Amino acid sequence: MDKLKVGIVGLGWPGERHAEGIQGGNLGELYAACDLDEKRRAAFQTKYSPARVFANYDQMLADPDLQAVVISLPNSLHFPATLKALTAGKHVLCEKPPTLNAEQMRQVRNEADKRGLIYFFGRQMRFSGAIQTARKAVAERRLGEIYFAKTMWVRSRGTPGGIDGWFTDRSRAGGGAVIDLGVHAIDAAWYLMGTPKPRTVSAQTYQKFPQFVKGPVFDVEDSADGMIRFENGSSLLFEVSWSANLPDDIPVGKWGTRELFSTVVYGPKGTIRIVDVLQLHPSEKIPALTLFEDRDGKLETIDLPFKPVPHEFVPQMENFLNAIKGIEPPINSSIQAVKLMEMLDAIYESSLTGREVVLS
Repeated sequence: MDKLKVGIVGLGWPGERHAEGIQGGNLGELYAACDLDEKRRAAFQTKYSPARVFANYDQMLADPDLQAVVISLPNSLHFPATLKALTAGKHVLCEKPPTLNAEQMRQVRNEADKRGLIYFFGRQMRFSGAIQTARKAVAERRLGEIYFAKTMWVRSRGTPGGIDGWFTDRSRAGGGAVIDLGVHAIDAAWYLMGTPKPRTVSAQTYQKFPQFVKGPVFDVEDSADGMIRFENGSSLLFEVSWSANLPDDIPVGKWGTRELFSTVVYGPKGTIRIVDVLQLHPSEKIPALTLFEDRDGKLETIDLPFKPVPHEFVPQMENFLNAIKGIEPPINSSIQAVKLMEMLDAIYESSLTGREVVLS
């Protein structure tokens, strides 16, 4: 089959990774690239050689040969850019978070469904070797029925800025550590749990470290914690932080300060732990994937082997393009994007009201 022609809007770090995702596989052609910044366009063209380069997004979408769009823009632009692409008849892969809130995501899903298009949200970590091996162990019921999980992505000193400080500006980011790190941590656990339907959320957000903010606006949270209950009776505890005075059970991250991205999923037959070792300093020796398994009443610790995925954006792009072709379902589906945004919305609502939020 002919390769699908894919365009990328937003040519910063995520846009470059998606370009490598396209060029690292066999299903897509990096056909178009778009960015307002002339220097980024020129650098991207030199490095990745797209067939066409645009400064105007509407002009790129008007190209009849373009079949799919990857959206790698700041958070506040995800929703309008996605709707424009869908209206133009293009399939969409959008970076996380899918939108700023669940209502926007429902509109996106309805538009994609109405037009028979694939909508896919960026969560490349689902395609890592460790996550896929853990998912296989869960499917083989080595843990039994999942009843509980804990997940965290915590940093002692790691508040991001972004261009013009948009990460700490709610109007442009939609939130802080929850929508930046929490979307990864919560999704990792939720995916391994089988994406059960969320029922209630109780959470609290905090803003305690303004001294680490470089931008002119800081009206988002720098940490949060809480619990999500699901309709199948399981529950999930989460903790996220850009900045916190973390104790020494949190290892040293790759930037020299304490950082840990870890997910632990519990079942009556076994528990599995995943640690994102790419976020750790080389001196920290922590297994990436460990199974704690009950064997005739004795708890055994097993380091599970897995095949590392050199570039997680490659299999993610392959799944997106195969979904467009109707070969396989999207692993990162639009209905999951809606539920994920409902959980993030409920975290903020629970913190604001001081009450547990019940999801319909």
